Amino acid sequence: MAGITIATRPASLDGCFQPWREHDPSAVIRSEMDMGGFTKVRRRTTAAAWQVEAAVTLEASLYEDFQTWFRVNCGAGVWPTRVKRPDGKEVVMRMTQAPVIEWPEANKGAFRASVTLEQMPEWATL
Repeated sequence: MAGITIATRPASLDGCFQPWREHDPSAVIRSEMDMGGFTKVRRRTTAAAWQVEAAVTLEASLYEDFQTWFRVNCGAGVWPTRVKRPDGKEVVMRMTQAPVIEWPEANKGAFRASVTLEQMPEWATL
């Protein structure tokens, strides 16, 4: 697809997220009818974005690289980037909001970044 900007991932990050929780968007559109108790249901004719909730645990030394990836390279969620599913397949997705960063009390040498991702239908072949 011409004209799409795919943000580069820092070389220090492999882009693999695990755990990975995905779900298909709703395939139907539901409309409440004027007469109470009736709902019109029809199949969606346009594709919807693929939704994923994922996380990764990284060494503390990679904190700045991860933040730069989101804040600068991905434009804080504007541009998609390449990430890896747990099976190693690389896909193009966009972070939909700022990552949630957690530092475990027991181990200050690592942090966990939780993200929400989406893939627009036209990115599936990139």
